[in-house]
Amino acid sequence: MLTSVDIQVQNIKCGVCIATIEKNIGSMPGVQHVSVHQSTGMVTITGMGLQTGLIEKKLIQLGYPPALKNSFLKRIKTSIQCAFQS
Repeated sequence: MLTSVDIQVQNIKCGVCIATIEKNIGSMPGVQHVSVHQSTGMVTITGMGLQTGLIEKKLIQLGYPPALKNSFLKRIKTSIQCAFQS
């Protein structure tokens, strides 16, 4: 069955970054299509039998680690903590 996985990653800065991700992730077993959105850092992978852990590991090796989940909320929490500690 064809499935799709979305992974938000860091460090996508240009077309070469996009091409690197598309080429390397696209050659992994089961991957049929890779789409990278530069401004959001979202990588969408479509295929059969996708192994998200292996894909994330490959992205890290390429220099595009997955973004921390809820990083926006963590920044707000940290900002609030800093304001009250002053």
